[in-house]
Amino acid sequence: MAKFKRIVLALALAAGLVLVLDTGCLFRRLTGVPCPGCGMTRAFLAAFRLDFPEAFRMHPLWPLPVPVFLASMLKTGGLFGNKRRDNIFWCVALIAAVLGLYILRMALWFPDTPPMAFDHQALIPRLVQFFSSG
Repeated sequence: MAKFKRIVLALALAAGLVLVLDTGCLFRRLTGVPCPGCGMTRAFLAAFRLDFPEAFRMHPLWPLPVPVFLASMLKTGGLFGNKRRDNIFWCVALIAAVLGLYILRMALWFPDTPPMAFDHQALIPRLVQFFSSG
């Protein structure tokens, strides 16, 4: 149970930093390119407002992280009868789903449809523009 408390505390601290610093996605702020998780926070916020069509538009996989996380923390037997193997399986499955969806979303929506829009004000695009214009 102590491990669960540490994980919850770490997630709460990370969420608190995001709220306090209001930086949004650090990857996007640096590169201008949305990350595989872009839209997930906006999806959860839309779901909290009960706007489920908007939640699925922002990130179609928004419902998955919470039950998978809870199952990995609470479930004992699982698919393989081994908690470590189950956790590895679910992590790999989630990563594959998120990356597959990311490729699809980038192909369909990048660079001009939120949440997959390119950020021209990000650090690297601004540096490239500065050095190429000078």
